[in-house]
Amino acid sequence: MMHKIKETKSKVVQKGLGFGVSVVVAALIFGAASSASAQKFKIGPAPLEPKPGVYKPGTIPGNIEAGKAVYFRKCVWCHGPDGAGDGPSAIRLVTKPRNFNQGTFKIRHTGSGELPTDEDLFNSVTHGLSGSVMPPWGKILKKKEIEDVVSFIKKELVKDREFDDPDEEIAVIAYGTQIPSSPESIELGKDVYMNKAKCVECHGLTGKGNGNLTQRDDWGFPIFPANLTKPWNLRGNRRDPYNPRNIFREVSTGLNGTPMPSFKDELTEDERWHVANFVVSLTDVVRPMDPETNKPMFGFVIKSKFIEEGGLPSAPEDEGWNLLEPQYVAMASQIIQPPRHFIRTVDDIRVRSLFNDKDIVFLLEWDDRTESLRDENGEAKYDFKRLSSLAFPAINTTQYTHENDREKGPLKGVNPEPVGIYNDAIALQFPQVWETLGAPLKPYFIHGDEKYGVDLWKWQSDGTLEEIAGHGIDALEVREDQNLKIVYSKWADGRWQLILKRALLTEDKEKSVQLVTGKNIPMTFFAWDGDAGETGGRMALSTFYYLMMEPPIPQTVYIVPPIVFFVFVGLLCWARAAAIQYKKDHEGEEG
Repeated sequence: MMHKIKETKSKVVQKGLGFGVSVVVAALIFGAASSASAQKFKIGPAPLEPKPGVYKPGTIPGNIEAGKAVYFRKCVWCHGPDGAGDGPSAIRLVTKPRNFNQGTFKIRHTGSGELPTDEDLFNSVTHGLSGSVMPPWGKILKKKEIEDVVSFIKKELVKDREFDDPDEEIAVIAYGTQIPSSPESIELGKDVYMNKAKCVECHGLTGKGNGNLTQRDDWGFPIFPANLTKPWNLRGNRRDPYNPRNIFREVSTGLNGTPMPSFKDELTEDERWHVANFVVSLTDVVRPMDPETNKPMFGFVIKSKFIEEGGLPSAPEDEGWNLLEPQYVAMASQIIQPPRHFIRTVDDIRVRSLFNDKDIVFLLEWDDRTESLRDENGEAKYDFKRLSSLAFPAINTTQYTHENDREKGPLKGVNPEPVGIYNDAIALQFPQVWETLGAPLKPYFIHGDEKYGVDLWKWQSDGTLEEIAGHGIDALEVREDQNLKIVYSKWADGRWQLILKRALLTEDKEKSVQLVTGKNIPMTFFAWDGDAGETGGRMALSTFYYLMMEPPIPQTVYIVPPIVFFVFVGLLCWARAAAIQYKKDHEGEEG
């Protein structure tokens, strides 16, 4: 009997050790997974960093003729045959392709006005420039091809300066000792931002780039301050958007060719680290990055939470919104059908939704540098007519798809010139009778089609609110229904906040979407920036997302588990008592 007891104890210990080992292994796996998850905030290999010091511009070991072949295969379409930034794509782009001729490069580790290092140029080609159409060519070209094309650009396309000029010198910045981010550092950085460096004058109180909107770059094109709350769009962020080193570098070097100066001599090293920490703290979206888009990684489901007690939120600061994180909805230019639009300014919308047994509310937030209201005589801040340069008229931005948009033919009149300033606007779109459409069948995502209609909810900055039946971009009918309500709308410091409310179910079952729980209801988003000449089909739009109104949790979920627990505990107690009694009844039998 004692042998059996020892054997049982041994098995228990072995099981305990096994469980302990399992816990340790699980912890290690979880830790590794957490580490891997943390790495998702970075995309691709680390960029090259030149060593601090004063040098002569280097010569990357590339083959110029081979680089020329790469350039005319991959780069000429934007940068042009002579490197003047006048390729055929340039007229469609707001951020113009780099004109290499002057030897002026924004993203560098060198002093203001200086040429870049070879590592800087290699990085720009390899990793691309975030927030622009310059892609990361490191996914397509081999290292040798990138070295070759950099050599070709330096030798043949930079014409006003020479990298091998004995009088040229470059001073690579030193990062010194990085100051970790902390509340104290962020507060010190805020003071530098607001007062000493006066960053606020361009980038705005909250960093949304809504300060000075009248500036131009060295080539005469309008240039707008960066929205610092979206670090993934900053050109020099090298696929690592939340790293303060990027901000420290740009504050130290400035951005050649732009109004952004170097603050290396105005700010101490510590002050530059503090302001870098402050700038990184401005973002309200800290998410793993999508390696394909270099944007925050989100899904395609708009979750809506049920609120059982109390009313639905009526202001953005209401605590009810804290029940769920905002969903990031990516926006693109509407270039699919006339009137096509290449210069959209709203690139994302943040969405939250809550509902009760009668109504649903949506909180929509999007960045917009200006509050726009319809004014036929007003001067738009950045419609296509403003995005021009007297010095380089050949690549002024156009809204037209083809040269014959204004001539006789099928395209004449489909894309009229914008007149003045339009209203800012936002719209949510649902299939009218989504419940009768078998997956994956849906209406055409741009305002429906002849066969399948959509229910479009459109808000405008002058207070107009419309419920529209759509059967195509040219077949929109404003309905007389009054199911939709504006709960809150306000523009402040470069951001719109809007709360819309609607009944879950309406009387018009044919044209008005019916909202029920537990189903993936297709929806699409649209946005218009009135100061960018956006109206009608000139707009930003999303792909399909899906509204999921999560069903309320039944009371049985809270009642049944405790009952099961107490029954289980009771059975354990009964079993233990029975075992003790059995042992007492048979103690004399062992001998």
